[in-house]
Amino acid sequence: MTSASLRPLLAVLAFALAGAAHAQKTQLTVYTALETDQIKAYETGFNKQYPDIELKWVRDSTGVITAKLLAEKANPQPTS
Repeated sequence: MTSASLRPLLAVLAFALAGAAHAQKTQLTVYTALETDQIKAYETGFNKQYPDIELKWVRDSTGVITAKLLAEKANPQPTS
């Protein structure tokens, strides 16, 4: 195959990969001390403006969340 005949194939492949990457939602981890019943309103408002971002909530008391943020400021560990 010549490079000229590969161009359409590469273009189709690039388009397919871009479409697959676009189909996956970006995840954003949010640390919060809000009460569980308050989170829904924030999530609803956020999702209206940013439908391609999925929020993952890490909820705990203010003291625990503050301690996590301070401990992880140089190396965030949002899944712990």
